[in-house]
Amino acid sequence: MPIGDENIKEWLCGPMVAVATPFKENFDLDLKSLAGNIRFMIDRGVVTGKGTLLVGGAGGEHPTMNIDERKAVMSAAMEAAKGQVPVLTSIQHTDVRAVLELAEHATEIGLHGVQLGPTYYYEPSEADVIRLFEYVSAGSDVNLMIYHTWWEGLTMSIDLINRLCQIKNVNAMKWSAPDPQLYREGLVNFAEELAIIDNGGEHIWSNVLGATGFITHLSGFWPEYPSEIWQLLKNSDYETAKARLGDFKWKWRKWIIKVIQETGGEGPFIKAAMERVGLPAGPPRPPSIRPPEHLMAELDILMKEAGIPIYK
Repeated sequence: MPIGDENIKEWLCGPMVAVATPFKENFDLDLKSLAGNIRFMIDRGVVTGKGTLLVGGAGGEHPTMNIDERKAVMSAAMEAAKGQVPVLTSIQHTDVRAVLELAEHATEIGLHGVQLGPTYYYEPSEADVIRLFEYVSAGSDVNLMIYHTWWEGLTMSIDLINRLCQIKNVNAMKWSAPDPQLYREGLVNFAEELAIIDNGGEHIWSNVLGATGFITHLSGFWPEYPSEIWQLLKNSDYETAKARLGDFKWKWRKWIIKVIQETGGEGPFIKAAMERVGLPAGPPRPPSIRPPEHLMAELDILMKEAGIPIYK
């Protein structure tokens, strides 16, 4: 499988799965389960041209892991994927040396790309963002996907994104925006130049405007469903896609809002659904917790109504 940028839209497309990082009950990494879960997705259609895997992202609880653990997750994922699906990761960190270390490891093991957003905690300027991307680009040849983390303080301007596109290995963007006009402008201005993954839950609108895929948690426990939606989008069957999104996706989002009022992070809700279908996921790392039982009862009803299969 090619991992260069010359044909990136051919493989950076479809559902991008925010892959959960399984932990044991003592919160140690469970790399064996990670490998098994990746094979589960591949066996059910998450393969090159029909999806990608984003390991060690927010959905993989990267803020709770140290650098060695994040590298171990990358390596285990690449080994499990066996070249059948592109694997990407997050390299965000507050320490730019750690960012580069993660990028270098990604390059070394042949990872297909990394997502990089502005540094957080200290709100950066746009000049800081450019310096960050230039620093990483100078130290690594890995494909860089701009990650617009506007909720952490900096909303990128169209001019900033354009300047980032001039950096040699920037060729993709994971895109959402705080207002509809900027969201539209980002797609209209850069869909020709970049492979763009929708991160705003706007599956249909983003597809119309040229996005190559969308981020999803759902393939981690029901791979067939996002794959079906992606095929509908490719066929421009937007009415059916809208109906299918209403069957589960939009109800799931409402349930997630209830979960994050109880506990933080993405691990709690992703892993809850995975465990309900029989996949090993383990607990989120503290201080996050598994969702309380009354919310799990609601999830059981949603999953049953949607016809989500129990795999194991």
